[in-house]
Amino acid sequence: MHGSVREQVPLAPYMHLRIGGPAEWFVEPFAEADVAMVVTACRDLDLPLRVLGGGSNVVVADAGVPGVVMHLASLNRMVRDGQRLTAGAGVTLPTLLRNTKEVGLAGLERLTGIPAMVGGAVAMNAGTRDGETFDLLTSLTVVEPDGRIAVWGRDRFRQQYRDGGLAGAVALQATFELTPDDPAAIFARFSASLKKRNQSQPVSQRSVGCVFRNPSGDAAGRLIEQAGLKGTRQGGIEVSGLHANYFVNDGTGTAAAFVQLLQDVRAAVRSRFGVELEPEVKFWGG
Repeated sequence: MHGSVREQVPLAPYMHLRIGGPAEWFVEPFAEADVAMVVTACRDLDLPLRVLGGGSNVVVADAGVPGVVMHLASLNRMVRDGQRLTAGAGVTLPTLLRNTKEVGLAGLERLTGIPAMVGGAVAMNAGTRDGETFDLLTSLTVVEPDGRIAVWGRDRFRQQYRDGGLAGAVALQATFELTPDDPAAIFARFSASLKKRNQSQPVSQRSVGCVFRNPSGDAAGRLIEQAGLKGTRQGGIEVSGLHANYFVNDGTGTAAAFVQLLQDVRAAVRSRFGVELEPEVKFWGG
């Protein structure tokens, strides 16, 4: 395999929340074939495998993560073919949006402000109120659980709300069908979306984005706020005063404190409204 393999690598620096212990093994493949080799090796050796993108929706246990954490930042190439743009799993969404704007291709402004890589956005079907990652996807290249590289078309997509439906496959690259537009108009929409997001969400603080999925017909943030939970704390983790579905880390937080606050918030909302909030964030480790 081309790439790097390291042992006991701290994961907190890779996480937006900046908490969590080490990965038992931290693997950074160089190319798509190397990713397939890692998937196959983990299957054959019965090693747990987790794929790390931008670290924006993950909480890592304080004790760390057993098995292999695979980071795909090296898969950062982009190719344009007319109105289609193919981006590797390691391309960050801000980079992708900047490049589409520069070449006059519109559509991905709906993902403005999401601090993720393409692979993670696909795996989570990341989105905003304006749309989701899968809205403009035409094909995906993936490593399937048996280690084979395959190309999936729209007929193979199984996305749901905040779930890309990959069923254990690892996204390698995604192809988007976009629309020609004036770069200035694209930039104006991008700027307006970013301004709105900055006003309504604690984007400058350490968080994992939305903690809970929105229940049908309602918003998790509204329920948490109506339950009077803004500003509630556990250690260094606090329910944001700007958006109640965000938990922020003041720099001293731990994964244990995050989990306890999540449980407290779920219990309070359940008691007040009879609604069971389901976590959107992923938990790694104990």
